[in-house]
Amino acid sequence: MSFNLTLFYDPTIDYDIVEEVVSALKHAFNVNINNTLPKMVQNNSLDKARKQYNGQKLLNFLIDDEKLTYFLWLVNKDLFVQDRNFIFGLASQYYGAIVSFYRLESNNMKIKESIHECGHILGLGHCKETCVMQYSKNLDEANFKPLTLCSKCKKTLLENEKKIEENKD
Repeated sequence: MSFNLTLFYDPTIDYDIVEEVVSALKHAFNVNINNTLPKMVQNNSLDKARKQYNGQKLLNFLIDDEKLTYFLWLVNKDLFVQDRNFIFGLASQYYGAIVSFYRLESNNMKIKESIHECGHILGLGHCKETCVMQYSKNLDEANFKPLTLCSKCKKTLLENEKKIEENKD
């Protein structure tokens, strides 16, 4: 499968890790990165009481306001969604995703969560196999999962290729 992705990154993130994420995404999904562009996080998504940024609001901004599809936004802010203390990332299938590096301690974790959220963009759900698409509710679980897709998820990606092609138009 080959598709085009725009990658946005918070300018406070070291560009070396951005390049590592790009390389990992190309390897995992045969993705073409159209652009790698700096993008600041909007302060209007900050919940001052929580001292966190609303991940859904940020994601919706790019999808609804900027009318973007097939994007990944790497941010260096602590994110939350309703009913969760925090999130590592958030995605909308066949549109885009956001990944927070805030709580991810290693470059390996940042890459792993970027691959995971990109998998959601491509129509993958959470997986029960030993797979990068496993759901992680904490850092220990996120550390445990591998960097790679299982055979079931690879098969699902091939099945989703037609949907992705249809959504490009």
